[in-house]
Amino acid sequence: MAIQETDDVIREVQERFEACRDFEAQWRKRALEDLRFFHADAYNHAQWDDAVYQVRNGTFGGSPRPCLTINKTQQHVFHIENDARQSQMGMKINATGFGATEKAADVLEGIVRHIEYQSNAQQNAYNCAIQGQVRQGMGWVHVVTDYVRGQDSFDQDFFIKSVPDPRSVYSDPNTQEPDHSDMQWAMIVEEMPRAEFDRLYPGHQDIRGAPLSLVTENDDRTDAVERDIVRVFRYYRRNEEKDTLWAVPNPQTGAIQPMRQSEMPEEMVEVCRALKAQSRPITRPHVEFFLIAGDEVISSGPTVFRHIPLVPFVGIESVIDGRLDRCGLVRALIDPQRMFNYSASAFVESIAIQTKSPWLVDERSIEGYENQWASANVSNQAYLPYRSIDPDDSTPLQAPQRLDPPTGSSGHMQAMQNADLQMQMVTGQYQAEMGAPGNERSGKAINERQRQSDTANYHYTDNQGMALRLLGRILIDAIPLVYDTARAVQVLGEDGEQTSAIVDPGAPQAAQVVQPPGQQAPQGSTIEQQMAMQGAILAINPTIGRYDVEADVGPAFATRRQDTFNALMQVLQANPAIMAQIGDLFFKAADFPLADEIADRLKPAQEDPRLGQAQQMIQQLQAQVGQLNQQVKDKQQDLALRADKQRHEAVIDLMDADTKKREQQTDEMAAIGSISPESLKPVLENLIRTILAEQGTPHAPVPEVNPQPLERLPSTNPPGGDIHAPNPVTGAVDV
Repeated sequence: MAIQETDDVIREVQERFEACRDFEAQWRKRALEDLRFFHADAYNHAQWDDAVYQVRNGTFGGSPRPCLTINKTQQHVFHIENDARQSQMGMKINATGFGATEKAADVLEGIVRHIEYQSNAQQNAYNCAIQGQVRQGMGWVHVVTDYVRGQDSFDQDFFIKSVPDPRSVYSDPNTQEPDHSDMQWAMIVEEMPRAEFDRLYPGHQDIRGAPLSLVTENDDRTDAVERDIVRVFRYYRRNEEKDTLWAVPNPQTGAIQPMRQSEMPEEMVEVCRALKAQSRPITRPHVEFFLIAGDEVISSGPTVFRHIPLVPFVGIESVIDGRLDRCGLVRALIDPQRMFNYSASAFVESIAIQTKSPWLVDERSIEGYENQWASANVSNQAYLPYRSIDPDDSTPLQAPQRLDPPTGSSGHMQAMQNADLQMQMVTGQYQAEMGAPGNERSGKAINERQRQSDTANYHYTDNQGMALRLLGRILIDAIPLVYDTARAVQVLGEDGEQTSAIVDPGAPQAAQVVQPPGQQAPQGSTIEQQMAMQGAILAINPTIGRYDVEADVGPAFATRRQDTFNALMQVLQANPAIMAQIGDLFFKAADFPLADEIADRLKPAQEDPRLGQAQQMIQQLQAQVGQLNQQVKDKQQDLALRADKQRHEAVIDLMDADTKKREQQTDEMAAIGSISPESLKPVLENLIRTILAEQGTPHAPVPEVNPQPLERLPSTNPPGGDIHAPNPVTGAVDV
């Protein structure tokens, strides 16, 4: 950097540092006192007021009096911190449109979880920030980029760092958002020995001592120089690059495509201006970094972040009369804790100043045994002799009696109980929540009591989720800029299982499956089916789509796994028959040895990718066979209908022929009925011979025929026809 630019940065840092120091001065002083109060013990007496302690300790004369420190504050604070430790703090990534997919969101979520894992963020950064939040009112985590560890590569990755001292961070006092996401600058002030500074930043031997222009509260520059301490400032500032967004029409399709003017050639910009295309001013935020030691800027440059990579875990924050104050749980416990310590000390003191239980005796009864009775309270004598009769007048003497032992002040004991109750009242953590047995007996009642305590201190949990959401947004915005070339990345699942994926900024879709060489997925198969194929890997393009972050501060995965196991156990007890369907899931949720092996053996066979592909082909063939069978069935039904139709037509023809034959016979009989009996005789004989010939007995004798006149019957044939006599007769002929 040029000298002028360096001077401008130093001046800017100095002004902003002083503004933040003045704005946060009250909180910084009280935060240090809260931290000392939290770590009080029998040696430092930090929970006693200095003036009271000096008086009771005998500094100004008099005998020392008890000054006990019974630190109950730590247990109330640990209750909240350890509850957060048991929770699974993490981030859930959701696809919110513009080409984003849930598969790509799952991979990004796994990448973020892997960043947390390689940074050991759960145990280091998050726990350290929660401690600052609950004890001092503010904690911080720091996101940095660095080269991939353990590899000879130029690829970089993200790391989540802890900030051990929250008071070392100075941030923009003009923020309006509760999560401080709108802060425009922040800095971390760190003091390190000269040897450590030379190791980390070689080539700057001319920098000596603490900076002369930048001082912190309670700073002794002479002492810093004598101790050869170098103060280092890590300064971040956020700038806005102005740009113009144009609605560029596509000459081929006519579609409108938004483009930034900084990414367009000048000729295209002129065309858009000539066409009076729609445009609007926009800004692109980016963060710059400066490393300052002494009064020199030893390193600077742009970062990949759009937000300041310092994430606050806020406790209780307030601004009163232009002064910032933050507090955690310790602040509300100070007075009740002091009351408890004072009452406990006074109770012990009241017991200590009382004598032991004395004996009430008649001096005549112990005459001659004075030495033994004088040491009765300090020795364990087997017996104590006394005189029961007065040696002078032989009158009986009363036996020595022990007086009641000394008792403590009931007022002091009541004060201790009141102080303990007040500590529970200000924290919302009553004895049942702290582990003491209560009146609750059912599981529901116990859970409701626990929920009351969680509700009383839920603002800590909610602020933790707010910080995690900001941290996730910082990582999601920066991942496309760090993973700017195709690379394989590790994806960590919620259950701790690691898989691989590819981040390819040049991929045409937000998520797609890459098959090994020589292997191709079936046409129309889904992403799940493609991923089931051997050697398949998912590739995502983080530059496509928009993603949002949802904080997850729920129970740890182990706790949810145990809850799942208990729920499945109840289901199987109610219906053991479904063990064949969910047996593998039941043992997968168990945490006893060999449970995973049992789950693998109970897994359905179709989970084998190759068998799944074979079954898919079988299902397709079965579908084709079903279609062919249906076609054959339809053809058979058609042929059967045609055959039935032909048979039906043949029957109808036979019925018509029979009807005509019968009509002919009827007409013949009607005609016969019109003939006289004498004329009918040869006709009948001829008919009989014909019947006999048909029966195979043509030479049988013909019986004599004597026809009788027939009774005239009604006929449908009109009289006077060609075959009708004047008086037609219809009906059967009785031969």
